[in-house]
Amino acid sequence: MSAPYTLARPLAARIAALAEPTESPADAPPVPQAVIDAAASALESGQTHYTDRPGIEPLRTQAVSMLGKRYGIELDPGQVTITCGATEARFVALKQLAAGKAILAPGGGVSIAQAAALIGAPILTTLGEPTDIGVFYLTPADDPAVAQLLLDAALAYGWWVIFDTALPGSLAHPALNAALAPKVISIGSYSEALPGWRVGWMAGSSAHNKLRGYKQSMTICTTSISQWAALGLETEA
Repeated sequence: MSAPYTLARPLAARIAALAEPTESPADAPPVPQAVIDAAASALESGQTHYTDRPGIEPLRTQAVSMLGKRYGIELDPGQVTITCGATEARFVALKQLAAGKAILAPGGGVSIAQAAALIGAPILTTLGEPTDIGVFYLTPADDPAVAQLLLDAALAYGWWVIFDTALPGSLAHPALNAALAPKVISIGSYSEALPGWRVGWMAGSSAHNKLRGYKQSMTICTTSISQWAALGLETEA
């Protein structure tokens, strides 16, 4: 007799196939004093409970300000959800938007490989059949000429576009194209300055409420102290 089929079995098989996690480097940068002060102040004022589920408004405003200064795009803090790092933001966006289709990642998609494996979505590095693609994953490091060609295809075929600002590079933000902006989700992280604190964000697009709802079903809200501490980075800058 064969074992009964459950939805958990395929997921368990995908998890078992993932590569073993690597250890974090021991030489992490020191925590900035402004971050320490922000965390201490939050503790002293009793900020030790659940936050607003989208994340605290000052940190969402900070993310919007960064996007404006760095890329010249305008968003409302209401379109931002604070996540448990960029890893959670990537998983949430792909899980909700790939919708059983492929992910196009011309740069290879190394940072989304495990998330794609968990949801069972193939990653393509070249354009095959456009109707098989649900999400175009783009980073600031991608080639501008290739990115523009594929963004034109994204607009024509209605793909969702994830722009991962947590990775370095100088590519212009795809949401500068007003026609494409409703389909563009920005992802960011504070991990470079605050490794281990697990604070990131996802912002923009007409799907921001859908993405927020799924994030909340997973982790309710991102750790309160981490959020308040991340505000210290703005002071440090």
